[in-house]
Amino acid sequence: MKYFILPILLIFFWQTLMAQSSINFPPKQYPNSFRNPLAAPFSLVGNFGECRPNHFHSGIDVRTDGKENKNVYAIEDGYVSRVHIEAGGFGNAIYINHMGGYTSVYAHLNTFFPKLEEYVRKKQYEAETWAIDLTFYPDQFIVRKGSFIALSGNTGSSQGPHLHLEIRNAKTEAPLNPLLFFNEIEDDIRPIVKQLAIYDARKSIYEQSPSLHKISGGLIAKKVIEVSTDKVYFGIVADDFMKIATGTLGVYEMRLYVDNQPTFAWQMDNISYDITRYMNAHADYRARKNNGPWIQLCTQLPNDRLTIYKTATPERGVVDLSDGAVKEIRIEVYDTKFNKNTLLFSVKGIQNSTAINCSKEFVAGKTNVFKNDYLSFSLSEDALYDNICFRTSIGPGSNEYTYLYQIHENEVPLHSYFDLQLKPKKEIPALYKSKVALVLSKKANGVLAKKGIVANMVNGQVVASVREFGTYEISIDQAPPVITSRLQDKMNISKEKVLYFTIKDAITSVKKCTATVDGQWVRLVQKGPTYYYEIDKYFPVGSHQLKITATDENNNTSEKYYTLIR
Repeated sequence: MKYFILPILLIFFWQTLMAQSSINFPPKQYPNSFRNPLAAPFSLVGNFGECRPNHFHSGIDVRTDGKENKNVYAIEDGYVSRVHIEAGGFGNAIYINHMGGYTSVYAHLNTFFPKLEEYVRKKQYEAETWAIDLTFYPDQFIVRKGSFIALSGNTGSSQGPHLHLEIRNAKTEAPLNPLLFFNEIEDDIRPIVKQLAIYDARKSIYEQSPSLHKISGGLIAKKVIEVSTDKVYFGIVADDFMKIATGTLGVYEMRLYVDNQPTFAWQMDNISYDITRYMNAHADYRARKNNGPWIQLCTQLPNDRLTIYKTATPERGVVDLSDGAVKEIRIEVYDTKFNKNTLLFSVKGIQNSTAINCSKEFVAGKTNVFKNDYLSFSLSEDALYDNICFRTSIGPGSNEYTYLYQIHENEVPLHSYFDLQLKPKKEIPALYKSKVALVLSKKANGVLAKKGIVANMVNGQVVASVREFGTYEISIDQAPPVITSRLQDKMNISKEKVLYFTIKDAITSVKKCTATVDGQWVRLVQKGPTYYYEIDKYFPVGSHQLKITATDENNNTSEKYYTLIR
């Protein structure tokens, strides 16, 4: 008998090892000798993989003490491969390629090092555009580790002065977790799980509210959590902490075990921009929309195509409770230094035969088409992350051409755009057909907000490309953007260095804004609705005419003229 025990034990050990390895991620082979991009010690306000609206945070946010114009340095030898300037997003950003196949990205900058800044401005004037995307040859702008490359700022979609730093795979351009690249960053503080969410796996995540449980010391008050379903999955509200960070950070890795068996895991690294919008599937979008926390799921929704997961079972994190047995659950969370915290609890299913009825189900992963007397559209296969029970209604509109078109609920996210066709309440005259827009009403941070979208007339229908459910109305957009400034005609600006303007549009958005001095294009920089011109050689001494032109998405244009003396 003893001759059979050893092989059985070996088989059991091998099966256990294989199951364990099935949710373990391979070790990283990244270099870890990069230097701090600032002169001051590292201090973080954000890390890689945090949940943000419609995306994962793709880098680390480094504090600049609430100030702009801090020196920024290259983290390793390389060359400037790209400069990108835009009103939103990264604002002013510089890209540096390094040996080994990595690219570092420095965002929300004010200006670049003098030689590069001069080159960029020259190209902007040549192209007569401030927003620009430039690429460079390897020998154009070579930098060394520690070279001064830029001054930090608050440009683009930045809510305060800081440096956003990314490290990317140069071949795929997928952002990698920067905390894995710096030897000097120490961390001995464990992450924590603050809340547990339990979901009925028989239902769509968008057709339920999870059962929420507070956690204290890694434990839940109830010894055994009873649920009225035979299938569940979990979500967690988790935070990481570091001595060099102000506030909380996102966790690096989650592992789920059921009855001590490895079941499902995810890890925050190597998330391409092509798939980052799947954050809306990784987290409970509906809960967040209703002013809840970011709940990160310990499962993979049916049409979530992220590559951050590992699973040991085909159920991908869904736990079967149909046998009536108590299941022991263990959830482990890790940071990049593999400091670990563990959540332990038990769950038991109670038989519940309540029928789940739906008159119009949209199925994730399939094309879904809808048409009635008032509206029609088709959702592509990648549009939905989970099934929904689709609902729509029609109500009275705010003008003579529109109904109130309620198209499901804004708390259900959509991955891709679709063409929404709406039938007007009455025929829109030819005079207005080039000026139609849709206005979406939705809640943002608990406050009702409106968003205008340019539309077209097609066979008597109003058609627009949209990516949100919600309440829509048809609007006629004839109002041009409004330009305001403290400048006055015949004003002496000899002591001014920068001229500021505010430009807003009532329904859609400002599509284009230009400035000229005596017909010569000058560089007008945008930060949200604020535009400014840094007075340069193209505004010579004397009296000259400054012209500001703004055009919205429906090609309504406004112009403002100032005769200014320098």
